Amino acid sequence: MAALKRTLTTLIGLALLVGCAPSQPTAVPLPPTAERVVITLPPRPTEIGVSATDQVRGELSAPITWTLYGDFTAPATVELARNLLILLERYPAEIRIVWRHYPRLSNQASLLSAQASHAAGRQGKFWEMHDQLLAAQADWFNLPPESLRATLITYAQQIGVADLNTFSADLDSPETLDLMRRAAQEGALRGFRSSPALLLQDQPYSGRIDEFGLDGAVKLILLERRQFDQQPALQIDLDKGYRATLITEKGEVQIELFPRTAPAAVNNFVFLARQGWYNDITFHLVTSLLVQTGDPSGTGLGTAGYFIFDESDNGLAFDREGLVAMASQRGIRNSASSQFFITLGPMPPEGYNGQFTIFGRVTAGMDVLRALRARDPFDVLRDPNPPPGDRLIRVDIIEASQNP
Repeated sequence: MAALKRTLTTLIGLALLVGCAPSQPTAVPLPPTAERVVITLPPRPTEIGVSATDQVRGELSAPITWTLYGDFTAPATVELARNLLILLERYPAEIRIVWRHYPRLSNQASLLSAQASHAAGRQGKFWEMHDQLLAAQADWFNLPPESLRATLITYAQQIGVADLNTFSADLDSPETLDLMRRAAQEGALRGFRSSPALLLQDQPYSGRIDEFGLDGAVKLILLERRQFDQQPALQIDLDKGYRATLITEKGEVQIELFPRTAPAAVNNFVFLARQGWYNDITFHLVTSLLVQTGDPSGTGLGTAGYFIFDESDNGLAFDREGLVAMASQRGIRNSASSQFFITLGPMPPEGYNGQFTIFGRVTAGMDVLRALRARDPFDVLRDPNPPPGDRLIRVDIIEASQNP
């Protein structure tokens, strides 16, 4: 649950210029060299309960649950339901969608459409009616009650409800109406001011509800499976030199690492590279000033599950291109994890010097970095649905016999 809380806190809006982190972390200095078996966190089984009145789409065993409190007359419900369905098709084994009614009791169309979906559901056709109502929302939501009732019966026939007489009786039954009233009360007790309202893992979701935003939320939860339970023990030999090769789809970038100047950062980078953490990920942030990667979720919000000791006071300055530095939460010490960025030129000293740990420099391949596709997942106005970033295929580490 701690990792989930970190994920949800991050989603609410801790987007930074360079790097992101959830709540304020605590890092500890590197322990002495020791034999260590790396343990990753196992998949977290879903703990979200489903009631007898809930309608569920997807695998019941799926680890991620989206719960939609919906009103079939609300225009935003159409977009949200569509985007959730896209996610379900993209992650069929990972996601389930739970629908809970949240009709407006003062709106007859809202009540009748909810009652119709419930009546269809009693004959195994809830999701068919759900899809029909939302697809044709503009055709029926302003109809008077009698015309709407006839239209709903027509929809029931079209989607294959077997017994239309039973459907009509269920549509108008006091039990169905009472169920809708109680559903509206539940939504109100939850504090929802309007419909649709969305929960992720039974917690209120307040992030972006477009396809890009919802997909990012899923990727962050899935990333938890790969996260580590603690930062690595000392893996490197401080008397040796280390070089890294970033193998990208645009070419290779050669990096000299600084193990003596930034041992915690270099140790962390080498460890993650050898663990395959950087394999087949993306350059999620590419601007005129820098390129950034290191987050397998591709959202710019992911971490390795731990944070490392800050070494931003190691005397190095952002005075040139090609400097490799740990991304961290601006103004929060010891908040670096797995993300790193590379400068494309000198950086503003007041915003970078003493803030981010420099742990290496590019020795070849700046042309490759400048050829990366520009994108900014945090710029909702200018780049609301950025194209996929260029791939970082893997990072190879070379250990030299002596530190230069």
